[in-house]
Amino acid sequence: LLACLPGSVAQNSPYENLVLADCGIGYGANGGSTSREMIYFSGDVWTGNGLETYKHSMMVNVPWSGDYPWGQAGGAHATMPNGDRWSVYIDRSIKDPNAAGDAWHSLENHKPLKCYSYHWDKVLQLADGKWCSSAYVCNHRGKPYVKP
Repeated sequence: LLACLPGSVAQNSPYENLVLADCGIGYGANGGSTSREMIYFSGDVWTGNGLETYKHSMMVNVPWSGDYPWGQAGGAHATMPNGDRWSVYIDRSIKDPNAAGDAWHSLENHKPLKCYSYHWDKVLQLADGKWCSSAYVCNHRGKPYVKP
């Protein structure tokens, strides 16, 4: 009976993925990235066809605060274009493909996503031609990548 009530027990976005990405690697200061982005996918990230990804739903830039955001003290926080506020807390010492932290968003704050260290090239190409690579993938699936 409770499962029939919207939002009470049933999860609204069981297949969502949040990719924490580093973009323009090699073009930033000392060979680093030029931007860090939170990229939201309402479903799967990868199509299963090599590096090909599905189109993301939305993304937001995470400004440089003087420290690399994925693993900084106090976590990283950003608000998507739809007003959904995200908070992520990462342990950067964890290696691929293991669980490295958690993410929460304001639209489903009671349903945290597990974040996995998952470094993968060419997740998204920015308008300026620079590529974004995943550093972490957060979801409810129990692993960073689920083949479609």
